[in-house]
Amino acid sequence: MKATLFAFCILATAGASAASHRFQVEAELEQTRIYVGGETILRIRLVRAPGVPYGILRPPVLGDAFEVWSLGPARWFQTEREGAPWDAHERTYLLVPRRGGTLTIAGAEVEGPLRRQALPREAPALRGPPLTLDVRPMPPNATEPWLPARQVTLEESWSHDPASLSAGSAVTRTIILRVHGQPAQRLPRVEMAAQSGLRVHHDQPEFATEHRSDGTVGRVIQRIVLVVLDDAEVVVPVFGVPWWDVAADAPRTATLPARTLRLQPTFSPAALPPAPDVSPGFPRAMAVAFALLLAGVLWWRMCDASARDVRNQLREACRTNDARAARDALVKWINANSPAGSFTLVQHIGQDWDASARAQLDALDAALYGGRGWKGREFWRRVRPWLRRAGSRRAATSPLQAPFFRLQAADATAHRAIARQ
Repeated sequence: MKATLFAFCILATAGASAASHRFQVEAELEQTRIYVGGETILRIRLVRAPGVPYGILRPPVLGDAFEVWSLGPARWFQTEREGAPWDAHERTYLLVPRRGGTLTIAGAEVEGPLRRQALPREAPALRGPPLTLDVRPMPPNATEPWLPARQVTLEESWSHDPASLSAGSAVTRTIILRVHGQPAQRLPRVEMAAQSGLRVHHDQPEFATEHRSDGTVGRVIQRIVLVVLDDAEVVVPVFGVPWWDVAADAPRTATLPARTLRLQPTFSPAALPPAPDVSPGFPRAMAVAFALLLAGVLWWRMCDASARDVRNQLREACRTNDARAARDALVKWINANSPAGSFTLVQHIGQDWDASARAQLDALDAALYGGRGWKGREFWRRVRPWLRRAGSRRAATSPLQAPFFRLQAADATAHRAIARQ
């Protein structure tokens, strides 16, 4: 294709070259037949024999028929013409047609000293050849939104394992849509539909467009906060983006597989160590009391270790100014140290804190959902005293107290059993 296009360019400039053996203007399209909304690359080139005055090419005037982007700065290099090295000046543009049909691209014009010093017979060579672009309409079997592209990929990541979530905690799903052949502002929205048993919140998407030498690459990053509500298991369906493969001229769909969000049990009796053997001389009530005591101690140690881990996670998130990780760790910390343990959002935390600490919670919320900056070290300095108080209250009202009450009752039962013997 490129060889044919280049041959076309040489033939188109042959008349001008006959009038000037010192310079010529060339032009080529990477694709001469594209879909509406697609893209093609235009290259215009001025080549000059040694000793010919300096000249540059004026950017093409295309009116409202195209969207135009310059692909990098102009290139200066040497090429061979008529068996001798010539100087070349080349510009590259990305063209996206706004309408279908046959569109004409006017020839580029020379500016600078070369234009002023050109001989009268060289005037025709100061404008390059016009090119024709065939723009096809959207195919009848294409889907909306219309997305012609060379390649489309979907990627995802999760802040936590979706198959092992804590009840009431939030998990963040990050989806990246990358399209070769379209700018970011033309890409479809990346959204998850709400469903029973699942709360869905979409953060503000991040857009980025890169104009490369081979075309445009658009990217959208969408973070979605998910909270599993009452159900222990929620299935997130397959996510897909339909697009049109311009190379194969066929419809395709980029997909992410379905995921299952599962809540892990907060405490499982099966995780307890086996109860000690009860010999005939050892009362059964004492064995039950010992098993309850052992279970209570193990449970308390597990909770204490988990609280330390969450506190370390929160401190590290504050140190690195990671607002999202700080939010997740803060919710875990408060739930671990609260008797109710039902907090899911930052707005519900810190009702008994002072004004400066609550202001830090507002700043964290603004960073999460308002796109503002966040100072993690200041947050940690203001909030840490209140986290310590929450930990102290948990120690003072330890959940071990309830097992100990049961132990006292079991112990009294054991003494009455021994008395009867």
